[in-house]
Amino acid sequence: MTISQVNLSRRVFLKQSATVASGLAVAFYLPSSMTATAPEAPAPAGEFEPNAWVRILPDGTVKLVVHKHDSGTGTHTALAACVAEELDVNPMTVQVISPEDPFFDTYIHPIWKVFSTGGSTSVSLEYDRLRMAGATARSLLITAAARQWRVSPDSCSTEEGRVVHAPSKRSLGYGELVGVAAHLPAPAKVTLKDPAQFKYIGKLRHKRDAQAKVCGRFKYSIDVVLPGMLVAVIQRAPVVGANVVSVDSAAALQVPGVRKVIEVPGRPDVLGGNVAGVAVLADNYWAAHQGRELLKVQWSDSPLTGFDSDELVKAQAAALTDKGAQRVSAMATGDVSGQWPNAAKLLEADYRMPYKVQNPLEPICITAQVKDGAITYWGGVQVPSSALEAAQTVCRIAKDKVTINEMVSGGSFGAREAKYWLFEVAYLAQQARVPVKLMNSREDEMRSLFMHPATLHRAKGALNAQGRLTALQLEAVSPASPEQWEPGYFERPDKMDYSTTEAITAWDFAYRPANLDLTWVRHESQVPSGWYRSVSFIPNVFAVESFMDELAHGAGQDPLAFRLANMQDRPRHVAVLKSAAERAGWDQPLPDGTALGIATNQGYTSFIAIVARVSKQDGAIKVEKLTCVVDCGLAVSPGGVEEQIYGGLMWGLGHALFDRLDIKQGRVVQSNFHDYRVTRMSDMPEVDILLVEGDPAKPGGVGELGSPSVAPAIANALFSLTGVRQRSTPLNLG
Repeated sequence: MTISQVNLSRRVFLKQSATVASGLAVAFYLPSSMTATAPEAPAPAGEFEPNAWVRILPDGTVKLVVHKHDSGTGTHTALAACVAEELDVNPMTVQVISPEDPFFDTYIHPIWKVFSTGGSTSVSLEYDRLRMAGATARSLLITAAARQWRVSPDSCSTEEGRVVHAPSKRSLGYGELVGVAAHLPAPAKVTLKDPAQFKYIGKLRHKRDAQAKVCGRFKYSIDVVLPGMLVAVIQRAPVVGANVVSVDSAAALQVPGVRKVIEVPGRPDVLGGNVAGVAVLADNYWAAHQGRELLKVQWSDSPLTGFDSDELVKAQAAALTDKGAQRVSAMATGDVSGQWPNAAKLLEADYRMPYKVQNPLEPICITAQVKDGAITYWGGVQVPSSALEAAQTVCRIAKDKVTINEMVSGGSFGAREAKYWLFEVAYLAQQARVPVKLMNSREDEMRSLFMHPATLHRAKGALNAQGRLTALQLEAVSPASPEQWEPGYFERPDKMDYSTTEAITAWDFAYRPANLDLTWVRHESQVPSGWYRSVSFIPNVFAVESFMDELAHGAGQDPLAFRLANMQDRPRHVAVLKSAAERAGWDQPLPDGTALGIATNQGYTSFIAIVARVSKQDGAIKVEKLTCVVDCGLAVSPGGVEEQIYGGLMWGLGHALFDRLDIKQGRVVQSNFHDYRVTRMSDMPEVDILLVEGDPAKPGGVGELGSPSVAPAIANALFSLTGVRQRSTPLNLG
């Protein structure tokens, strides 16, 4: 296949490749509407977007400039493979580097319109573009070699970082050719490999840097050390909205190594801004931690002092009948209310999920230095736009004076999409006038108050005399999660908050009864919420898949058959459901005290079905096995996809059985893993994962795909085993 190529302007090209003293740097434009299977004529220059640059140095080193954050998910492995495949080099040898200008206009996420990584979009968005970059570099290198040998480019090929002329048995390494290739005009068209020729895409089983991570050599944000650096910890307001009345820091300053105590003002004027706090800065973390323990801080009252998460469900239920509540239709067909009077059977149910906290393995950690009117960050910055906002808002530093030394982080799950910690470190770095490394403890993570919100879903369904689903209504009550990132989104014509309606919109809702009403009911509790892996897919899928099971049993039908009967024109979705059921032995006899439950969801143009197997022995119920079939289109790095799905299943098991965060009198009750139970290795059941390629030409998203269906699959299995419906998590196995 071929894709049209357009030269990058000289000014932009020089801006982006200024650090390349010699060698070949390839930049490219690709129309946002262009796909590998349907190339289009070049659009005007203003409609093109450069998305990555391939750099090849005289020593043969290949560098890929990537503006996507890797939180341990293997994103860089997959992106490097896209370039390496077309360039004919080993993807594990490609050096992934961050751009010199992280705020280059064309790095803006095309959906969210901010500089950010997330939503399981990185590989799917960059797949065609990075392959094109690799193919362009390869074409230039072949042309350079052909000119040197005075042969036709068509008689040359590439292998393992070399251009080869088979007839004369000559070859040259890429590094030997960059001097000539760098001065050649970019080809008008490049030819991409036939997938049948792939050596790396769809073949990789391991992540980059795996050995360094296992051996402890890999460097994370928490490992940053700079000359003169101080480590900071913050005693944050115990209740959102509280302010510092007074601080007695005398004892803290007596701790050896403690250098400064700095009050950090809250930023309620900034959506997602930090709460008030007091920071202790020291030579090392332990000294800072000890100093913080000795602080005596008096806090003001807060409007949230009386907030109780156990009482929240009453307020959410009241919002369902509140005529003043903001209600947004996510999907509607037919006349739902008109079906209720004539239903042979009417079912209603409420589903609840509590607050949850992200708890990445590496707690939030970021280093910053403010010097000479500029700011530099070191760490895992998932949302560069937030780092820029902190620099501009807190330090009054201009955009071109902001540098981000991006690092792979030890997990995120949405925690690094918050911005409060970037505001805090920017303020402390400016005040301290030395590099400052801000570190959260696990207790800090647990009490950050930027967690996944508690939700309520009310479902109602009508069945006719033949057991057919004639009407389905779902009302999802939750706060508006992304307003801190996109102020004023509710003023858009559709008034839709897409982060709260995942899995219940036209493009990802699986079922199509004749009468359907899916509605988001906005209810704000004033407790700030944050991003979370799989976001609203988690509560929405739990409600939908649990209720579909209830409807199936109400209709006297098999839950799998009932689901399939209500799907239209979804062959890939049907395929994963049937495959997962077959692998799990859905129609086979089961031992006494054993039951199966099924659930499914679509997300990020990928599909998943999960069958949970539970058993009861000696009075104890156990989740024995999770059978999972995934269609994510083309799995660029199958090993990475399987790891992501396995991690998602573990994450989902936590939602089902453990995750619960409580708030009493405005304060988070839990403080660490001793009272906030998370999934442990001993909790994991047997796992069977199968990847299928429903669309081998295009990858879908997988990072957040694996978890949402786990909880309803287990809940449905528990009903089959016990006859008791559980409509809230954590589920009770006792």
